[in-house]
Amino acid sequence: MAIARGDRISEQEVGGDRMSDLKICNRCQYTWFSNVESPVRCPSCGSHCWNKPTSSNQCQICGHTWFPRADGVPLRCPSCKTRSWRGDSGNGRVKMKKAVKITGVSEDVMRRYESGDGCLRISIDTGVPMSSVYEIIKSKVGKAQIRM
Repeated sequence: MAIARGDRISEQEVGGDRMSDLKICNRCQYTWFSNVESPVRCPSCGSHCWNKPTSSNQCQICGHTWFPRADGVPLRCPSCKTRSWRGDSGNGRVKMKKAVKITGVSEDVMRRYESGDGCLRISIDTGVPMSSVYEIIKSKVGKAQIRM
């Protein structure tokens, strides 16, 4: 007896005990009878998550629909690779570069750099992280070579 996807099956068609063997995939909606109480995979789509609640994602740019592999918000659409697949500005899991905002220290760093100290010496003496010292000097000096 072949069962089409989404067909409703009554107990009279199958028999009372056989209804407990009826399985429905939550991903592709495939309906089948199984001799095992909890099958490992759906025979149609091969999903291991056939019996777990699912939520699909849809790209607002290209219209592609997919099931996420992991929990959380996906970074990109797997089809068009855009970060703004939700229709927003793309603020999913995007890493933002930290801005250097050290007030009052930048003048001291530049004064010491202009007097001949390198980035490492300034960092050790002032306690300001080396990356911050480098960014302050780079923003003032530009593309010139920076003394370490």
